[in-house]
Amino acid sequence: MVTFSPLATPDIFILFAMIIASLISIAGVARCKTIPERIAVATSFGSKIALVIIAYGVFRGDWMIGSIGAIILIGGDAGMVILSLTELQD
Repeated sequence: MVTFSPLATPDIFILFAMIIASLISIAGVARCKTIPERIAVATSFGSKIALVIIAYGVFRGDWMIGSIGAIILIGGDAGMVILSLTELQD
């Protein structure tokens, strides 16, 4: 059975502020000149989105959503670091 749990107004405000802060990284991609810089900005964007997912899970009280955000945060950062290191080797 699925139950609906509405978010409080401060929680929604915090989530929207986090989403707007993550959009700053997208604007940073357009200003980057080299590939490693773009990879670093993409890692920053991925980290911010993972934190939004974790915050959403905490606000809803659903720890399964929060754990998915943590997995995205851990796996995404490791992959981007390896990618940026291989790009710097060239």
